[in-house]
Amino acid sequence: MKISKLFFSLFIFTLIANKLFAQADAFSIKFVGFIKTDAFYQTRQMVSLREDHITLWPSNKSLDKNGEDLNEVKNFHILSIQTRLGAKIDGPGIFGGKTSGYVETEFLGTTEADINSFRLRHAYVDFIFDNTTIRAGQFWHPIFSTDNFPDVLNFNTGIPFIPFNRSPQIKITQKFDKFSIFAGINTQRDFTIDGPDGYSPKYVRNSIIPEASFGVNYSSPTFVFNAAASAKTFQPYTAFTIGADKYKNDDKFTTFVATTNFKFKFDKIQFKAQANYFQNAPDFLNIGGYAIKAIDSVNHSYEFTPISSVSGWLELMYKDAWEFGIVGGYLQNLGAADDIKGAVFGRGLDIEKIIKVFPRIAYNYNKSKIGFETEWSQAYYGKKISTTNKKVEDAKSVDALRFLLVFYLFF
Repeated sequence: MKISKLFFSLFIFTLIANKLFAQADAFSIKFVGFIKTDAFYQTRQMVSLREDHITLWPSNKSLDKNGEDLNEVKNFHILSIQTRLGAKIDGPGIFGGKTSGYVETEFLGTTEADINSFRLRHAYVDFIFDNTTIRAGQFWHPIFSTDNFPDVLNFNTGIPFIPFNRSPQIKITQKFDKFSIFAGINTQRDFTIDGPDGYSPKYVRNSIIPEASFGVNYSSPTFVFNAAASAKTFQPYTAFTIGADKYKNDDKFTTFVATTNFKFKFDKIQFKAQANYFQNAPDFLNIGGYAIKAIDSVNHSYEFTPISSVSGWLELMYKDAWEFGIVGGYLQNLGAADDIKGAVFGRGLDIEKIIKVFPRIAYNYNKSKIGFETEWSQAYYGKKISTTNKKVEDAKSVDALRFLLVFYLFF
């Protein structure tokens, strides 16, 4: 069954269930979501997803025989694929606690080939016992702060300066008044790392060790603070190859991600900031990865080294009926921690740093929103990380401008 038919069936089922259980106190369904249309113009080709709907950074220069840049091509597009439908479910009690769930889909598809098709965005169930919540299902990665992220109009949400990722997970949160702590495990599905067979969730699956996260949150009406970290163990190879001979291999490697952020609210004014440290973060739509630092042909084993980066962003926003905001972000590729002796895997391994600025203006009225945003982005491309250099060298900048007009209707 195609995924679009599956979600259509789910939609019809929830409609019927909502009618059947409308009078039951123990069960209810409420539909939420929005219709959104994006119209955008760009001054050059971008590294992006879904026909430039989600922009990452400017494409590198590609010169023809006359020295003309093949990627300096202006383009314009209109898309409504971010339109979203969600269902909030209040379920019956369990063991003295409460249950609730949420399912959300949109028309983004899972690849460029199936754009306009449904994709599973969120699907989870919560078991709530006083101040303890157990969440099981697909949601934002445990270290992603749902209380504090850039309010850009672009669907990229501030990529590559944030830990952008949704994953299947089990997460436990314990509240203590304004504080809360959490611990969780997750695997990979739509957001994956690179490896010998390309991007795949199998490298984490083969390690049999789920990614582990923990963090602390503080939230008040005027101040929000979050700090979190995660450890990801993966197994790139299942075989060690020497010529035509293969030997079983189960070498594993663990990399880390850490993040902290805060938000101040002064009436209608908000100031936000975040700092991140990434190792092997293609699954967060970030640059970086890992490489082989040692090859033992006698014991048929590998050793690996991470390719890391740091990033941060700031936002100043005034929000009322009229909304004004500006976001600025910076990312630095730190390169490999050790000398490289073998294959290199990852994303953006020829990028030294990325800078972006997003000024915006929007008008909110009832359930509608119209906004305009300019995105200026700059990527510094150089010699790709390899066995000859563990950092990007001789980098030169490439700039791009994106002008975006958005229309929302929320329900």
